Amino acid sequence: MRFLVTFALGAEFGGWRKRGGFRAERREGTEAYRKQEGAIELVVLVSGAGMENAGRAATWALEREPFDLVISSGLAGGLRPEHRLGTVLVARKVLRLEDGRALEPAAMWSRLAVEEGASEAVLVSAMRVAGTAEEKRQLGRTADAVEMESFAVLEAAAARGVPAAAIRAVSDPVEGDMPVDFNRVFDRRGRLRGAALAGELARKPTAIAGLLRLARESRHAAEILGEFLERYTRAAAKLAAART
Repeated sequence: MRFLVTFALGAEFGGWRKRGGFRAERREGTEAYRKQEGAIELVVLVSGAGMENAGRAATWALEREPFDLVISSGLAGGLRPEHRLGTVLVARKVLRLEDGRALEPAAMWSRLAVEEGASEAVLVSAMRVAGTAEEKRQLGRTADAVEMESFAVLEAAAARGVPAAAIRAVSDPVEGDMPVDFNRVFDRRGRLRGAALAGELARKPTAIAGLLRLARESRHAAEILGEFLERYTRAAAKLAAART
């Protein structure tokens, strides 16, 4: 079996990548990695932030080789007090914020994530970073966590009849504001622009401490996510072997 796993940013993948076994590939400018995990071959893509970039990367991969499962993974903003830093969530439903459309991931693979310790959740995919605690509280009326890519990845998989799952770790709980407006610092490919971030910090020097805290907490969440994905893919390999 072959699984496709997508992340928006390399830092989100870093906690899993450091556990070893991944070999880097270069695919027409897309950052890609491959690893064998028992009966499962894992292909990881780092798409860049945002639905357009994630959907494009997933579609590109799905057109080039067959997959048995697609997983949208990475970090997310918590929308409810019970989802603390590092909480791993698996989606039972993914909503698209802009029009309310909903997709339901593959039940079998989502159940496996719950068995491995993830909490079942409703995710909402947005076109913009939810930057304030008030924005997150409003979104928390209908969802457990917010991110920017899962709906597009699941939509690309559904268009090709491939089962999909969405697994996220909370990196910023609901009560926290983002230290800067991240909607200003990503380029069209969803990559962080260092000069733009420096400009934001020059306008708001007090944000430096908050940015350093967010970086630490994001690394911590990525470590927890990496440990979970390592455990999950090993369990998936055993499940796949049992089904053959």
